[in-house]
Amino acid sequence: MRKRLLFLPALALVLLIGCGVSAPAETEPLPDEPPAAEETISLPEPRRLEPISAPAIVTEGRAPAEVYDLPPLPLDTDWRTYRNNAERWVTDGPNIAVLAEDREADAVLYGLPLYANTSQETALIRWGDSLAEFDWTLFPGPNMTLPQIKGLDGGFGAEKLAVICWVGGGTGVSIAELHILEKGPDGTLTAYTFPESLWQEELPKLFDTAELGDRTFAMLGHELVEFNHEHDGPELDLEKTSSGMIANFETTDWGGLRFRGAFCLSPPDSAMPCYVAETSAEILYEDGVFTLQDFHLYSYDQ
Repeated sequence: MRKRLLFLPALALVLLIGCGVSAPAETEPLPDEPPAAEETISLPEPRRLEPISAPAIVTEGRAPAEVYDLPPLPLDTDWRTYRNNAERWVTDGPNIAVLAEDREADAVLYGLPLYANTSQETALIRWGDSLAEFDWTLFPGPNMTLPQIKGLDGGFGAEKLAVICWVGGGTGVSIAELHILEKGPDGTLTAYTFPESLWQEELPKLFDTAELGDRTFAMLGHELVEFNHEHDGPELDLEKTSSGMIANFETTDWGGLRFRGAFCLSPPDSAMPCYVAETSAEILYEDGVFTLQDFHLYSYDQ
C-alpha cells in the first residue's frame, strides 16, 4: 500500500505534463547595456535683431562761389552720356559737367571745375530754384562709377533727395557715401550724411559665427551662410568680425533705400579682412537720424 501511494503523485505529474501544462520557462538573459548617446552638436539659438541707429553728419550747403555758366542738360539720358561727361570732366581741363540728374525731381548734380583752386572736388546741386555747393568726393575712379541723385518718396516725403557718391574702390574695397538733402523754407539745402560708424562699428555687433562638426557658418539674426573656415588662406578667428571695406547704397523701385555691405573675419594676428558673406539692410531716415533694419545675409560671390 505504501509504495502505491508514493507512486500516485509521480503519475499525476506525468499526466499534467501530458495535458499541456508548460514547465517553468528558463530565465532569459538580461539585455546588454544600451549604447551611450552620441553628443549632440547644434547651432546656437538665432537672436532677434533690433534696428540700429546713429545721427547723421550735417553739412549746410554753401551759396555758389560765382555765377557759373552751367551746361545744358543732355538730350540723351542714357548712362553712357553721363559717363562721357565724367571722362571729359576728368581729362579735358577745367570744366563743369553734368554727372547725374533726376528730371522728375528737377534735380541735377554738376561737377565743378576739377582742381581749379583746390584739390577738393566740389558738387553743385541744383534742385528746382535752389543752388548749393558741397565738398564731396565725385571722382569716378578707374571703374567710372558715377554718382546718383534721386528724389525720394515711400515715406521720405517730397522734400528729400538722395545723393550717392562712390568714394573708394580697389581689391576688396568698394565704398560709397549717402547724402540725404532737405530744402529749407528759404531754399537753402542741407545734407545729412550716413555715418560710417553705423556700418563700421554698430553693424558688426550683430554678427555671429558658429561651428557644426567640420562646417562653419556666418550668422545674422535668423539667417546663416556656410563658408570655408580656412578661406583659401590662414585660419580665421571666429570672434574677430568686421564689415571690412564694403559699403554700398542703392535706391529701390518703391522710393526707399538699402545698404549693401559685407561680413568679414580676420586671422588671429592680423586685421586683414577676409570676406565670408554679404549683408543688406533697409535704410530709414527721419529728423537727422539714420536707422538700419530688415537685415539679410547672402553667400559671398566674387
